[in-house]
Amino acid sequence: MFLVSAQLSPMTRSRISPQDFAREPFRAFFPIAALAGISGVALWPLHFWGLVQWYPGQIHARVMAYGLFGGFIFGFLGTAMPRMLSAQPLRLAEVFGLLAVYLGMVVSFLVGNIFAGDALLVLLLCGFGACLAGRLRNRKDTPPPGFVLVGFAFLSVISGAIISLLQPESGESNLFWLHLQRLLSYQGFILLPILGIGPFILPRFFGLESSHDFPTTLVPVPGWTRKAILAAATGIMIIATFLLEASTWYRTAYGTRFLIILGYLWIEMPFHRGPRLGNALGASIRSSFLSILAGFLAISLFPAYRVALLHITLVGGFAVITFIVATRVVFGHSGNIHKLKSRTGWVWVSVAAMLLGMATRISGDFWPEIMATHYNYGALVWIAGVLLWAAYVLPYVLRADPE
Repeated sequence: MFLVSAQLSPMTRSRISPQDFAREPFRAFFPIAALAGISGVALWPLHFWGLVQWYPGQIHARVMAYGLFGGFIFGFLGTAMPRMLSAQPLRLAEVFGLLAVYLGMVVSFLVGNIFAGDALLVLLLCGFGACLAGRLRNRKDTPPPGFVLVGFAFLSVISGAIISLLQPESGESNLFWLHLQRLLSYQGFILLPILGIGPFILPRFFGLESSHDFPTTLVPVPGWTRKAILAAATGIMIIATFLLEASTWYRTAYGTRFLIILGYLWIEMPFHRGPRLGNALGASIRSSFLSILAGFLAISLFPAYRVALLHITLVGGFAVITFIVATRVVFGHSGNIHKLKSRTGWVWVSVAAMLLGMATRISGDFWPEIMATHYNYGALVWIAGVLLWAAYVLPYVLRADPE
């Protein structure tokens, strides 16, 4: 970390001010989200070493979905949405209020208090929605059409949280709702924003223009409306597959989900038309979407191993794309975007470690006699990949863009 900081040029040494945390809340959320992810994965070796007595299961899932991915989502949207709406940035009190609730939620999950964590999640979602509501009313621009899916994501996760608060964690009559809650929270909350934000930001990784970048206007143009309708239809169909899966139609649900996402990616994120050669970030973006699709396809073929195989989507897909987009956000907002076009060997190593950790963890479910050992190895290797990413990226959250 100190080596990276020492390499900064004098022009990029300008320190951020407290107001930068308000204008760009990713500076506060990204580091804590990474720490939440490390803590959530560390629960497995801590459990198998006897230091955590309760089985991590749902606590691990919540920390990863709401802590790791949620922190990056709130940080990104809190920075990007006011700019896209040509509205006032968030205020310092709003950002630190949201951050306090977010930290309380993560800590509640880590100590095993799921009810309190879910309740704080609902409060966090409502607070974040309230912060954006006023800016939507006073906006001078219309957000990209794919952001309709971001709205579906927030409806999905708040529905999942409310189901969790209302339903006890036992009883066969509740299995449908328990399963639906996990799908809405652990998949919908992450998958839908990736599909919604992706068409606007990801083509830039390949030197392509975004078809979701429309001129400034308060009244949506016909092209915007068509893309918004496609995004809404995609969101509705994906949520419908959650209902199928909660009803134990596993093959049908995952096969349909695979086809829906493949079709949407082909239309809205045509990576196949981008250059074949690229840097580590572009290659990682491609591999992450392949992992999302591969995980869903694999489960449709082998539903008995769906818990293990879903990690292809969650770790190789959701996590990798999250860290890569966060990398571009941090470097772009610190005046160091040029560094991503030069030596990025650390990106290859970091992503490779995350994927190796994923593969090791999955293998544990196929060979029960080595499950605990592989869970431990997988967790430690993944954490090593995240720590490497953090060492190269997070120092730049404290650097302001000189321009």
